[in-house]
Amino acid sequence: MEDHIQEKTPLGVVLVFYAIGMATLLPWNFFITAETYWQYKLRNTSLGEEYWGDLDPPLTPLQITFTPTQVIVANVVCTVFLIVNTAIVRRVSEGVRHLGSLALSLFVMCLVTIFTFLNSDSWQLTFFIITMIIVAIMNVCMAVFQGSSYGLAGLFPSLCMRSMASGQAIAGVFTSLARILSLLVGEEPVTSGLVFFSIADGFLLLTMAGYIYLTRTGYYARVKSGLNPETRSYCVSYSIVLKKVWLMGLTFAGTLFVTLMVYPAVLVYITSVFPESQWTEVYFQPTITFLLFNVGDWLGREAPRLVKWPGPHGPLLHVMGSARLVFVPLLMLCHGKDKTFPTVFDHDAFYIVLLFLFAFTNGYISTLTVIYYPSLLESGELEVGGAIMAAMLGVGMVSGSLLSVALVALWGPV
Repeated sequence: MEDHIQEKTPLGVVLVFYAIGMATLLPWNFFITAETYWQYKLRNTSLGEEYWGDLDPPLTPLQITFTPTQVIVANVVCTVFLIVNTAIVRRVSEGVRHLGSLALSLFVMCLVTIFTFLNSDSWQLTFFIITMIIVAIMNVCMAVFQGSSYGLAGLFPSLCMRSMASGQAIAGVFTSLARILSLLVGEEPVTSGLVFFSIADGFLLLTMAGYIYLTRTGYYARVKSGLNPETRSYCVSYSIVLKKVWLMGLTFAGTLFVTLMVYPAVLVYITSVFPESQWTEVYFQPTITFLLFNVGDWLGREAPRLVKWPGPHGPLLHVMGSARLVFVPLLMLCHGKDKTFPTVFDHDAFYIVLLFLFAFTNGYISTLTVIYYPSLLESGELEVGGAIMAAMLGVGMVSGSLLSVALVALWGPV
């Protein structure tokens, strides 16, 4: 794919792809990180404001069902529209897909931000329903944006695809740090939610500006002009493209499938072996399970800048992706309170090492697959190929998330 343009990729273009990668995950990450805000909005208001600070307040039905409903709506809608995106990629222009999805995401995130200023205590059920509608719309937008972004990055040199993949991991690191900072500062739930949502609003606006800048660069024009007009995406056969990328896509999807089998659903129940303290009860999970995972994932996505092994041909990459399944039982053998699944690795050090390797391989293998798939396609097939890769990713993610429910049950009482 890089044969038609030999010049060095401008730094501005690379930074835009970092921003695009972050934008595919950062708004949603902040949305779900504001868990305390959502719980506050749906609390039992009859108990009085002062009761909110209780360490173990009774949960309302809306509080109990909020997160599971949010996850189901998000996963189903996102997967469906990642698949739908493969159909519209030939019919809707790249600019409309990118700017349209970003603009609509910004609009609904601004609504979420405005809601932080409103007292919803007297209309909690309506607030719950509106929020789920927003979750659905947001995930439609992010599915179209993410699927289109893989296709766009595939048109450019592999540096841009690596940058986009790294941006996705940086979004996770940034979100984890924001969560830890909010715990340290101890802000009120509404204030924390306002800060998270405002950052998401600003970043979506910045990404829109970055994409517009990208499309107006001479470099973008030269990349686009290098496409063969006889093989542009609107005349490409889906079956032919799928035949070329299915194995790479399967490894891409399988990598996230294995990850989401246990992260975060099972891993949130892993606890420190040390005596009860603020570290073990408050900061262990945000720091180890979430921050360490995201840092490891980010380093894994950066590693292909130095080493790209194994190559795109042969079975080794796909075998390595499948071998990640070994992490599932190993992580489930780590320490946890009141679990029925056996514990073998009864020290925090085992969990830290296993989790880092689990995260690093997730980032490394998934990045190699998205770097390699463009080399399997003709220039005019790249956008369709990117949409197909994203659709397979969505299926893998949903499958892993659904299976995680069974693994949580296998873990034992929680």
